[in-house]
Amino acid sequence: MSNKSALNDLIAIELDARNFGFEWPHKEMIIDQAISECHEIFDAINEGESEERIQEEIGDLLHTAISLCIFAGFDVEQTLAKVSSKFGKRMAAMHELAKKRGLTTLSGQSIDFMLELWSEAKKMT
Repeated sequence: MSNKSALNDLIAIELDARNFGFEWPHKEMIIDQAISECHEIFDAINEGESEERIQEEIGDLLHTAISLCIFAGFDVEQTLAKVSSKFGKRMAAMHELAKKRGLTTLSGQSIDFMLELWSEAKKMT
């Protein structure tokens, strides 16, 4: 199963659940669930749980984000296309900023330096 069909399958299941009446009462509960899923991922990593378990928790977070997208009335594919475009533009700006500093890669750079570049890239895009 390709990632695209897995995404489409999840969207269809989420829409079916919603049509069946199994849905969140308000967006705040979905956001709370997303925060909870982040904590579960953090705990799974820190407790040295299996890669499969960590992947499962990340999947739960993705599902929650898709639920929020649908609940808010947004098309999931369109939302992903927008974020892909935005991230692509910012990464292009990151490449440009790095090149201006004589860098061909950010490997080995400090997180502070990378966040500084990211902040500059956000201002450019």
